[in-house]
Amino acid sequence: MLGGKFAEKVGDYFIEKQQLKNKLKLTVLQGKIDLQTAKVQSKIAQQNHIQNWEMRSLELHSKGWKDELVLLVVLFPYIGCFIPVVQDYINTGFEYLAKMPYWAVGLTVAICLAIYGIRHKNASRIQAPGLRDKDVEPEG
Repeated sequence: MLGGKFAEKVGDYFIEKQQLKNKLKLTVLQGKIDLQTAKVQSKIAQQNHIQNWEMRSLELHSKGWKDELVLLVVLFPYIGCFIPVVQDYINTGFEYLAKMPYWAVGLTVAICLAIYGIRHKNASRIQAPGLRDKDVEPEG
């Protein structure tokens, strides 16, 4: 009887140990399943984001006159270079634009790109370069 209780406790120990191992294996497998599920959901969310961006771009293109106005403003200096009456004004304007802060020029470019729905294929991974105005100021 004494040996029976000891043997029973030893048996219970090994049974419990095996149950804990099985539970650990199940937990590890569940973690792998959760990781793969998260990866798939991330891909789906990324694709939805891209699709929403493209739909928004199509909506913006259907709006009309804003795009043509921006295009006209951007192209005016190039066209004006061939018109003697405005050539001096255009040169003076570009001299002043050269003095603009880097961030202001970058913001203007970003707005124009957004209006036309132009995006980089890796836009979600692009990080700001962290340049400051003093990094791009002309020397002298």
